[in-house]
Amino acid sequence: MSKKLELKKLGFALTEQMFDMNVDPSALYETNAIEMYRRAMIGEDSSRSKFKQIYGIKDRVKLGTVDFQNVVKPGACDFDPTDSDISQRTFEVCPIMIGTSFCIEDLETTFVSDQIGRGSKDFSEPTAFMNYFYETLQKVVDEELEILTWQGDTGATPSSYLNACDGLEVILGNTASGTLYPATASAVDINNVVSKLIEARTAVPKGVKNKPDFVYMVSTNVWEAYQDAISDNQASGQYFLGSQAPLNFQGTPIVKVDGASDDVIVAGQTSNFLYITDLLADTQGFNVVDFMKTALNRRIGVRTDAKVSWDVVRYNEVFFHKP
Repeated sequence: MSKKLELKKLGFALTEQMFDMNVDPSALYETNAIEMYRRAMIGEDSSRSKFKQIYGIKDRVKLGTVDFQNVVKPGACDFDPTDSDISQRTFEVCPIMIGTSFCIEDLETTFVSDQIGRGSKDFSEPTAFMNYFYETLQKVVDEELEILTWQGDTGATPSSYLNACDGLEVILGNTASGTLYPATASAVDINNVVSKLIEARTAVPKGVKNKPDFVYMVSTNVWEAYQDAISDNQASGQYFLGSQAPLNFQGTPIVKVDGASDDVIVAGQTSNFLYITDLLADTQGFNVVDFMKTALNRRIGVRTDAKVSWDVVRYNEVFFHKP
């Protein structure tokens, strides 16, 4: 199946221009590039892949929300409606650049080691080398975007890729947002992880935690603390299920967020979180360059400029714990 058909399966409306890349056709360096880019940006195994995703945004997008309350009333002759709260928010995206270059000789060494480890016989395949290149690059981009999703801070020093955009920890940590917070945020360990999850569940409105997409999103150390509690039989219900069921707390799924700081616990609906990106149009600017044909260097360069952002629609329906 072609890459274009795979993207169409996701519901993307593609044009020939969107599918084009600026690649030297004499070099087989374009192999699997679009697939790598799509997987890295979406982050198929990441927390952001579970958010409501909005594509094709170059600058900002306006989203409206409607809050209906007390629409059912006692029967009466006169019409007595309740005012509904209709609001609109503007969400902006942050510009980022994905760019790197590799020494071909170094990449060849790791490629051979990888192929030997797999017992592969594809050494003579001209596409195998570049597939390895893009698979490796995809993992790095995916990992860094996941960290940026949570730990991004435009005001942080020293400067790094984390300065590119504010992440969810900064966004939810803004006390003026209306986010729900614990009485006291502290380090999470095997002894208090269950009580922390109970506190999160209790704080969230009933109408939210009864929704099918209500989840806990936790940092790696919280995930491990809960697993330790299961092994220690403090979370006895999960203990008896063992590996037969995905990790959950009282039936609510727990999502491990490797990109979050330690001791982070977020409880809410995944549909309340937004991942906004210019995924489709960005493929037009995906450039792969063989420097041997320009500066006579044995290097491959890749660059694309993208737009990304993440946010929450209704802060007062999200619990956030971070010391």
